[in-house]
Amino acid sequence: MTLFKKGILSFSVILGALVIYTLLPFHNKYMIVPDASSQSQISQKRSLPGEQFILSHMINEDGTLRTYLKPSQSADPHTAAGHEALSESMGLWLQYAYEKGDLALFSQYTEVLKQSFLKSDGWIAWKAGPTSKPAVTNALVDDLRIAYALYKAGAKWQDESFKKTADTITKSVMKKQVVNSTFRDFYDIEKKWPSNVITLPYLDAYSIINLYEQSKISEDLYQKTKRFMIELPVKNGFYPFSYKVDEGRFEYQKQVNLLDQLFIESSRAKFGQTDSEFWAFLKQTFKDNRVLYGKYELETKKPSVEYESPSVYGMAIMVALEHNEIELAKDLYYRMIRFQTLNPASEYYGGYMNYQQLDTHIYDNLVPLLAERKLYNARVLQ
Repeated sequence: MTLFKKGILSFSVILGALVIYTLLPFHNKYMIVPDASSQSQISQKRSLPGEQFILSHMINEDGTLRTYLKPSQSADPHTAAGHEALSESMGLWLQYAYEKGDLALFSQYTEVLKQSFLKSDGWIAWKAGPTSKPAVTNALVDDLRIAYALYKAGAKWQDESFKKTADTITKSVMKKQVVNSTFRDFYDIEKKWPSNVITLPYLDAYSIINLYEQSKISEDLYQKTKRFMIELPVKNGFYPFSYKVDEGRFEYQKQVNLLDQLFIESSRAKFGQTDSEFWAFLKQTFKDNRVLYGKYELETKKPSVEYESPSVYGMAIMVALEHNEIELAKDLYYRMIRFQTLNPASEYYGGYMNYQQLDTHIYDNLVPLLAERKLYNARVLQ
């Protein structure tokens, strides 16, 4: 064959490959190709890009996780600003360290938890950092998640210190935030009274089931909570947001936050309720539009905002895994990582950045990171 013919043949092969590539669906074009050492399974110790971003950009000097990348201050004690830190972030970060199988990381941030959030009696402040007034309330869901991660880590690594810390937290929750076999949102340490409301996404079934299996909560509390979540009423296919305990009344949001709905769906699925009108709506919406927006109108089911949220996709992935809908989980993953900076040369490599504001929220990085790790652990990604 002449050199000229070889050149034509080579060009034809390259051109053909490019044509095939352009015809591929989006998610096939951008699949992460593992290196040769991880063709069958990603190493438990291997750091994902999202973890690298958090460790490089979202850690305060005291080891806590800053809520925003950019520093700022807020006069509202009920919100977190700038580099203030949340117990919510600690719970998700500890769960990630457990899922990764990283004992060193888990141990390091257990100590951060003790130093910055945890009181001697097991009560956990929902916020820490340079605020004008220290937090006087906690958040049930954060305490449950943290205790859950500690119990799981104690069993995995045979570490009694993790279990002991989890016991202290659990005893505090049971003493301060359970009234008449009903969980309450928070406990105010100044006024010494629990909330009269339960925010439904706070009832994390993974944590509650784990506590029940270890005989840390009563049969009555467990069965009442399980029945309560399974029998939730719906309005136009959406779950209520909260429940006024003393009034026996559910409250709905006019603009439904999809993330809250997904947390409720996750718990109901874990409790064994596999069919729901909400989950059918979400799947059909994503199938039709290939997009999930942050909020939807309660009455019309139409999007009420134009933004997409990495944390919504991350939570949807974890719910899809709970429902064993693997292809849906993968499709959601490929949509999610469109918002992630995956150029290794970028300063913000691994982060879910808002480049208009040059900022990001820790939640929009932790939830996608946890979802991605679960995908690898389930061998959905390799």
